[in-house]
Amino acid sequence: MILKKEWPVVFQLLSVGFFVAFALLVPTVIGFYFDRKLAHHLPYLTLSGLGLGTVLMFVGVYRMVQPYLKENEKPKNQSLEKPNPGDING
Repeated sequence: MILKKEWPVVFQLLSVGFFVAFALLVPTVIGFYFDRKLAHHLPYLTLSGLGLGTVLMFVGVYRMVQPYLKENEKPKNQSLEKPNPGDING
């Protein structure tokens, strides 16, 4: 069972999934529409939209997940520090 304080994290991670879907889908559909409208035989604009959506997706997901990466990095760095020999606690 998920604790109530973890629900905001769950919703933020679900939003990452929706962002991935829309970041790939919207530019690809726009490119597909213009390929059909301009009667291109090769899907240049569809592939360009897919490429643009992929770049937007990676940048957006990185920015959305970055706080969690920094949060997980802090305890790891603290545990790797060597204790000071002159420290009272050891």
